[in-house]
Amino acid sequence: MNAMAPIVFFAYNRPDHTRRSLEALQKNPEAANSFLRIYIDGPKANASAETIANIKAVRNVAAEKQWCGRVEIIASPENKGLFSSISSGITNTINEFGRIIVLEDDVLVSPGFLAYMNEALELYEQTPEVMHISGYSRPQFNSAGLEDATYFFYHTSCWGWATWKRAWDKFRPEPLALQKKLKEKGGIYQLNMDGTYEFYWGLKAIAEKRFQSWNYIWHSTVFLNDGLCLHPAQSLVSNIGHDGSGTNCSVDEGFASNDQLAEKIVLKRIPLKQNAQLRKIYRDSHSARYKFLFAIRHYLRFLKK
Repeated sequence: MNAMAPIVFFAYNRPDHTRRSLEALQKNPEAANSFLRIYIDGPKANASAETIANIKAVRNVAAEKQWCGRVEIIASPENKGLFSSISSGITNTINEFGRIIVLEDDVLVSPGFLAYMNEALELYEQTPEVMHISGYSRPQFNSAGLEDATYFFYHTSCWGWATWKRAWDKFRPEPLALQKKLKEKGGIYQLNMDGTYEFYWGLKAIAEKRFQSWNYIWHSTVFLNDGLCLHPAQSLVSNIGHDGSGTNCSVDEGFASNDQLAEKIVLKRIPLKQNAQLRKIYRDSHSARYKFLFAIRHYLRFLKK
């Protein structure tokens, strides 16, 4: 296997989340031979004393241990914002190393996470159709009885993921230009994950600075290029950010548990196509009423002035 892919870790003002996430990462055997770059965003101009103290605490957590074999901390003196901080950090690191593993401060990974990520990056490096490696699998897929340990799904889940420079080079922070290309391509219903998300109009909200999400652009970019996203049949990560502390995640206790994560994923190449069975399970798990209410909520979120 080639050298371990570099890990970029993004944090802001949640010291407890940051510590838990870094402790979980450190339990991966491959961490000892990995390079970890930690980006910490700075305070906003009108930041409260509490927020400033929390940002300082995050910096202290990042520096308190040798979380990986080599650690570099990049703390911004001012606030770049979620979109700019993450997208620029990914771009700078992937241009240097050619591949990357991405984590945020609210993601807990299993001890098998880094092995899976590095093996998948190597296995599909020369397969341009594969643009994204996810460490997360949706809980409704647990009973699907999949024969393989991985599958291709149509969402760029960003709770522990990886990619290559060849794929990320297609990322452009130009949401309106991307929206225009998506309209020309068609298939907006599939882009929006069969009506359960609103990526298309979300791009307009990003352009008007009413919403921050680099992943809306990344998901839409992968879709525009007919890219595939590899996922493990059993999740290697859980998210602890649905407690009201994050920028884009609402309160949801369903994501709080770190139980039943995969310890190891045995990788092999699988057919290069979306898993139709899992797409149907996902689509059927969202009722027509849910989709209607979701559409109304996102209309108000993204379109209302």
